[in-house]
Amino acid sequence: MAGTFTNRKKLVMLAAAIYEKMAYIKNADSLFAESDLKNKKYGMRVSTYLADPGTVRDGIVASADKIHEVEVFAWMKNKNTAVEIDLWDSLVNIEDFKKEITSKRAGKLAREVQLAVLNENVYRSCQAVVSATSGFGILTDASSALDELAVDGDLVTFLRPTLHGKIAEGGLSKFIPSEKMKDLYDDNYLGQYAGSAQVELAGMPVLDTTGACEHPTITVDTVKDSGGNVIGLKPTSTIVAGSANLVVGMPYVVEGLKIVDESGIETDQDYVVIVTQEQQFDAEGNASTVVGIPEIRVTAKGKGYGNPNAYMAASALGSDSSVTLTLSPLAGITIGKKYDIGQCRTVKALSFDQYRFEDLPAAKQDSVGTFENITLKAQSAPEILNGVAVTRIDMPFLAKIFEPRRSVTIFCERT
Repeated sequence: MAGTFTNRKKLVMLAAAIYEKMAYIKNADSLFAESDLKNKKYGMRVSTYLADPGTVRDGIVASADKIHEVEVFAWMKNKNTAVEIDLWDSLVNIEDFKKEITSKRAGKLAREVQLAVLNENVYRSCQAVVSATSGFGILTDASSALDELAVDGDLVTFLRPTLHGKIAEGGLSKFIPSEKMKDLYDDNYLGQYAGSAQVELAGMPVLDTTGACEHPTITVDTVKDSGGNVIGLKPTSTIVAGSANLVVGMPYVVEGLKIVDESGIETDQDYVVIVTQEQQFDAEGNASTVVGIPEIRVTAKGKGYGNPNAYMAASALGSDSSVTLTLSPLAGITIGKKYDIGQCRTVKALSFDQYRFEDLPAAKQDSVGTFENITLKAQSAPEILNGVAVTRIDMPFLAKIFEPRRSVTIFCERT
């Protein structure tokens, strides 16, 4: 095996190549401290807490209120690629390494990881915009929706190249250059428009609404005060379609359900419920895809119960121990049609963390290489079945948009 310095240099080069090909993950936030990930393994659940904004009172008399933290979680995941040790060790020339390994394997690993992260997070929004045609209007509407919630941070909008190209036909000069964003997103970057960096991203999904349930429901327990009055609902991420289909990406609304922004202010923005999917693991490490919705925490209007992200009139919540909310398709969405999907979010809305991958049995840990927020681990081991020794490159990660109020999903009808 070649020296560890040489292997580390190779890994750093590979990590750099991967970073450049993952526009969706560039400059993502890091929510979990290294201590949170210590001793964690592939398939394990890791959680942390989001604090509430507290209460502001009039006058000079202060009164402490309880802290209502919201638990959020993600799952440890990993992607890997492997090469024969003889090939890995023989590539001591930088140009040869770029040709044989970096140019192809970096792209493949980057696309696989990015698609996994993208497919789980592009619909993690509580606002959406719909358009029957491509145009600058959808870009303006998306960023304006985030402005209505007074979100902090730089904005970025991702659309498939074909869709961004159609919009650019209406006036490429409208995209204002920014050296800061150009340096970050490189060739994927078109320019700034409506206060957001406009970035082309291959692999953005297409939503096919054929067979989607028209009116799914959410049934959740109510919460009452000491006087028996309903002040809110218990948090839920469960949506039920009965005998119909839950189509991932399908957006719905509930009459009267509005957004509470991150400062605890009740806004007039409709809360959009979008069906999402997430790969989760059981206690034995077996993976399954769970379909649901980003957690909704509903308060009765004016009550500020818990740490809400939505509110409804108290009368709409009834007086029973539970309530069933009936959803309807978002205005402009027609079941049976297809939609190109985009996303406008804060750059830091996505959290992307990496953990220390456990050594494999009988494997030698060769090196770890890091570039920006991408870390790779190389291990070598004999392949017992065919007698070929291999070096495998692992990219462990956990990624999630924990705060859907920082994201808007774009639906552009396909014609």
